[in-house]
Amino acid sequence: MAATVQLVEKNGAGGTQTDKTSGNIRFKNADNATVDTSNPMVKPGAGVDYSFEKWLRMNVSGGTYTEITNVKVYMDGANGLGTGVTLYAKAVTAYATPAEATATAGYADAFTYTSGSPLTLGAGPYTSTGEKADHCVMMLTVGTTASGGITPSETLTLSWDEV
Repeated sequence: MAATVQLVEKNGAGGTQTDKTSGNIRFKNADNATVDTSNPMVKPGAGVDYSFEKWLRMNVSGGTYTEITNVKVYMDGANGLGTGVTLYAKAVTAYATPAEATATAGYADAFTYTSGSPLTLGAGPYTSTGEKADHCVMMLTVGTTASGGITPSETLTLSWDEV
């Protein structure tokens, strides 16, 4: 039997977990895991609207395995969010309370991380249950050239090796 793995979103000062394995992540101007239209990103008259950070992490909840290694995340390489909307990602070791981003320094365009060149979150080996590897911290920007409205969905893939 393989490892049972979740992708969790962490929010608040304590890092409250919400399972997002088969769910949606809504980038907005609030630190919560609720997928709703409250606190929406807005097209600014000038400059950029930054979302709150989304802190994502692998959580091993069970299964039978010896070890997990090579934890990575990636996108499909094609930004389908539309003109003026950019999704960013970075790997971070220690959790910090999500904040509203103010700049893109330290981040890379999430769509540059593909199956052939993923964002590495940890080499492992990880041999027990619980949160493993680094956090994938993501945030979204909306610029003045955005067309407005709710953007299309994109897929984030979490991958790992196990024996």
